[in-house]
Amino acid sequence: MALSLLLTVVVADDPSAIYCSDDKYFKGDHELKASIKAVLGQLLEQTTASGDSDIETKLQHPADKPRVYGAAFCEKSPPESCKHCLRAAKKELLHGCDHTAGAEFYSELCYLRFEIYNFLS
Repeated sequence: MALSLLLTVVVADDPSAIYCSDDKYFKGDHELKASIKAVLGQLLEQTTASGDSDIETKLQHPADKPRVYGAAFCEKSPPESCKHCLRAAKKELLHGCDHTAGAEFYSELCYLRFEIYNFLS
């Protein structure tokens, strides 16, 4: 029986949690790791570029195999706070959930998620 990893971190004064998927991918899969980094980077850019206080971005990285799906959301936070939160979330997901098939970052300011499975609707 596999257990999920749940980490609690603090971004500035914003308590947050990270959920790492039970599913692992092969550590030598550099193509997948690059896709994950690209999706998280694009989500950060697209979500913070609008300047809206409530914004959600969903995307998939279509050029790479295997595909990576992602979503980001900032709620009632100024653009700079959103950007700061999503940057911290990206860093935490890449380091705290290394080699997982998916991960989620939750906080009061932002939400960031990636999966190798299509969860977008």
